[in-house]
Amino acid sequence: METITARVLEALAREDAADSTDAATLTFLLRQYLGTDRQDLRDALGTALAAALERASGEPTTAGRAAWLTLFAEVTTIAEDERIVAVISELVAGLRAEWPAASGVAEGSASVEAVLRAASLFDPQELVPPAIDQLEHVVGGAYQPGEGVRGGLINQVRAASALLTAFEITGRLPYSMLAEELMQTARRTAPDADAATIAVMCDAARVFCRLATLHDDAGYQKAAVTLSDADYRGDAARILAAQSTRALHATAAHAAAYGLALLDLLQ
Repeated sequence: METITARVLEALAREDAADSTDAATLTFLLRQYLGTDRQDLRDALGTALAAALERASGEPTTAGRAAWLTLFAEVTTIAEDERIVAVISELVAGLRAEWPAASGVAEGSASVEAVLRAASLFDPQELVPPAIDQLEHVVGGAYQPGEGVRGGLINQVRAASALLTAFEITGRLPYSMLAEELMQTARRTAPDADAATIAVMCDAARVFCRLATLHDDAGYQKAAVTLSDADYRGDAARILAAQSTRALHATAAHAAAYGLALLDLLQ
């Protein structure tokens, strides 16, 4: 973990940091700061967040804007800053405006999940119902019984993550049970070989960690239909073991994505 932290700090200190650092990098730095209270992490995070606020509105991809929104929503739990709230409002409005024309499962799921995570900062009754409707539209339109959702690994992972967040907010068991089904499909889906897949595999490990937490809850086990022999924590550990060498020798952003998944597993 110290190696990853050092990689991230080094990347942020470079002159090209604004072009090479993504939301996952700053999320990892935030989590490390919360866990250690190190002053150097606080200083680096403050500087990087100020630059990120300028970048977020101009982010060209839906998934990128969703990632920034998720990060900024988490930052508000430890810092009160009108600039952050203003950017969050802008990102929420922008993502919602795209929903009528949304078609991709991965980006559509990421967009909805980000809005759900930010909903508590506004009026949940205004944001949660339409977000849930949009999630059901995105996932339902691509779902194939026994085969997950159409598309590759990233579609299964992003949809499952959004469904778990929907379950956490609404308590509706069908969302978490469908997330488990999609991750069973993900286990059978071979990843690509490119470097970008490191982030997707790390995201998959994080979703498996969330499922493992649900399976550890006796009340949830009684209420939901689950796979009794599932070992989701083991699935996450195997993914991270397989990705460790590539992740630690790839970009700082990929190393940070790996670090986030490792933090979830260790918790």
